[in-house]
Amino acid sequence: MEQINQMEYRGLSLLDEIRTVELAIDENTRTLHIYDIAEVVAPIYNFDKRTYELSEGFYKMGDVLRNKRILTEHEEAHRVTLNEWIANGTFYFYVPQKKVKMFADDQIVELSGDHSHTNQKTELFSYYKERIEDTL
Repeated sequence: MEQINQMEYRGLSLLDEIRTVELAIDENTRTLHIYDIAEVVAPIYNFDKRTYELSEGFYKMGDVLRNKRILTEHEEAHRVTLNEWIANGTFYFYVPQKKVKMFADDQIVELSGDHSHTNQKTELFSYYKERIEDTL
């Protein structure tokens, strides 16, 4: 049986305000769904490279989760670097403007509306997708 754990993470938004991010963690598939309306850990756009990249807030959150042994093997948690932790996971960011971004294989892509190419639990994906659509 697949189990999804949920938790919250608090960090600074782009406006330097303390905000909360909701996380749904699937340890079996090493996937993290991040509902981030305040854009605390959302990818940022690098105008020089013309692509999205992971934000400083994401790296801070990732380090906290890695140290709490989330998405790591318990016996190896102290040996996994932050970059290895990130490289071994898949991260979905649910952000304002009805957008879903996915980080996997060292790249960030904005997902299209059908999401048929994902192998995630459909109800979880739909739940967060509906919530970002309701925010506008």
